[in-house]
Amino acid sequence: MALYQAEVTQLRFNAATQKFEALVIFHEGHDHVSYPCELEAPISSEFALISRALVVQAKVKRARDAHGLMSRLKTQLPAFRQVRTAA
Repeated sequence: MALYQAEVTQLRFNAATQKFEALVIFHEGHDHVSYPCELEAPISSEFALISRALVVQAKVKRARDAHGLMSRLKTQLPAFRQVRTAA
């Protein structure tokens, strides 16, 4: 079982489509995996409900493991070894 945290970022309401749009980021150790999500709901909807629904949508996309639109970012750079040279 993988442990991760979910973060809803860039949440906005698109008036043309009447949908909330966001990028949901799963923080997995040193990796960040992002999924773009959208949810049709009235602009008067509560943030907590919208963000929870967007996280659920991202989890569904993640569970499908569809290689659709997603982004993976490794946040830890490999350790560089200090090389000593003989003087």
